[in-house]
Amino acid sequence: MSSDCVIAARGLGKAYTIYHRPIDRLKQMLFRGRRNYYQEFWALHGVDLEVYRGETVGIIGRNGAGKSTLLQLICGTVTPTTGELSVRGRVAALLELGSGFNPEFTGRENVYLNAALLGMRDHEIHERFAAIEAFADIGTFIDQPVRTYSSGMHARLAFSVAIHVDPEILIVDEILAVGDAAFQRKCVERFYKIRDSGCTILFVSHDPYLVKSICQRAIYLRGGERVAYGKAEEVIDRYITDMERVNAASRTPTDGASEPATPPPPPGQPFRITEVHLENPAGQRLTEVQSGQDIQLRMRYVALDTAFPSEISFVVNLYRHDDFYIYGTTTLMEGLPPYAAAPAGEVIVRFPRIQLLAGEYKWRIAINDHRGLGILADAKHVCAFRVVDRFQAVGLVDLPKQWLVRTLPDAQQQVR
Repeated sequence: MSSDCVIAARGLGKAYTIYHRPIDRLKQMLFRGRRNYYQEFWALHGVDLEVYRGETVGIIGRNGAGKSTLLQLICGTVTPTTGELSVRGRVAALLELGSGFNPEFTGRENVYLNAALLGMRDHEIHERFAAIEAFADIGTFIDQPVRTYSSGMHARLAFSVAIHVDPEILIVDEILAVGDAAFQRKCVERFYKIRDSGCTILFVSHDPYLVKSICQRAIYLRGGERVAYGKAEEVIDRYITDMERVNAASRTPTDGASEPATPPPPPGQPFRITEVHLENPAGQRLTEVQSGQDIQLRMRYVALDTAFPSEISFVVNLYRHDDFYIYGTTTLMEGLPPYAAAPAGEVIVRFPRIQLLAGEYKWRIAINDHRGLGILADAKHVCAFRVVDRFQAVGLVDLPKQWLVRTLPDAQQQVR
């Protein structure tokens, strides 16, 4: 094992025994293995993995693919059934936040208890307690029993403890969205600070964009087995292709008669998108577009608070009327640097000779933070429009093309 390799797994597997009736457990004990009264379920099987110091590695797969089992094995909360696993360094896991808290203890007492379980010594906890308390920002509840906490307060305190242990390996399982929007932004910033400090990170998410944005490499699990492991972009593209096949096989026709209403912005979002409309280059608004026409999408926003983030990025997504996802991009994906935020602003996205074919479509527009991870404003199912064409093609898009037709020599002889 290389000195830079902090996690190494060979043939890693985890099996669980499933008993259909409680009495079967007793029978299994009595017969001492001479006969099996259970079924074996392999949550993970034959997984090889190497993670190097300072890497951020994404773990993707559908529900039941084995992602959580792999994380639990690496954390040491579950022992492997087969294979070998080596982990070097202090591990902090943001899995089930606060699962180790004692509800009868105060928040302060649980901080000391939980931090000790994560490997911190008493003097380290004492030195960092003020920072933990400030980050959680639960006020006087720090000295109240945890059973009096809301679920959000519970998660905030647990998150704060976990990120202040200075982990060498950080495991994150879909929990960056903790608390309200303002606290989420604080969590995201702390996450990036930890990553940029050289910490090794395992990041689980169902969002392919996040994995591509955050991770250098990714592992794709399916049915408890490793499907692919390599560059995040390549692994994510394979995962997306597989999911599109699954969705196409299970999709049922819809009449598209109605669209869900746009929900109000989550509490704490610092911006609001006030207007979105489609127009031609002369600024005339459009609800019907000719395939091949020049169009542009105009969005305006305002800040809801004077303490808004200084830098932001922008997102545009296109959907068919039945919510089929057609296209999406961000300013960061296009290589554009973050923009300076303002109390009020306008964004115009130009689409020369749009190649959509006949159909009905709608947009989603969003403002993200400067790293593209936190959503600062969001407008869904907006600016519906219709595309008409001259029946030059069918499907979703008209691809640029050239036709070349010619007669091959000795064609008669080739047929024979």
